[in-house]
Amino acid sequence: MQNIEVRPVKDKQELDDMFHQRWLVLRGPLGMDKGTEKDKHEDSAFHLVAVCDHKVIGSARLRLLSKELGSIAYLAVLPEFRRQGIGTKLMEKLIEIAPEKNLNTLRLMSRIEAVNFYKRLGFCELGEPFDYLNVSHIFMQYKLQQSQRKPRD
Repeated sequence: MQNIEVRPVKDKQELDDMFHQRWLVLRGPLGMDKGTEKDKHEDSAFHLVAVCDHKVIGSARLRLLSKELGSIAYLAVLPEFRRQGIGTKLMEKLIEIAPEKNLNTLRLMSRIEAVNFYKRLGFCELGEPFDYLNVSHIFMQYKLQQSQRKPRD
């Protein structure tokens, strides 16, 4: 595997590159327009990228839904970089960051074909599958272990 760095977005240009990469992976293949890869929560969210040779090849986002519940969204890895552990590294980093944000549960909306990927990371399915953007999805959640949580004052 090449030298790939997983880290927070560092500047506006990299954020724009991340949005483009997100569109290429998640929205473009569905025939959706540029701009649909963003939502109203971008400014308040934590963005993580995987970078190889100064190119954003993977990304994910974490945002707070409530005091102890976080939402992971937009996990995306360029097709030519898949099956190299990059998605796993992005998710592990978000799980590692969760206690710093005082979260004890993480939730995400998984495409059905990605359910086993998230299960390997410790996520469990919630409820029944549903259609979103004409793609079958299901909610999943991850409960942080007591040893992962940040002690409360």
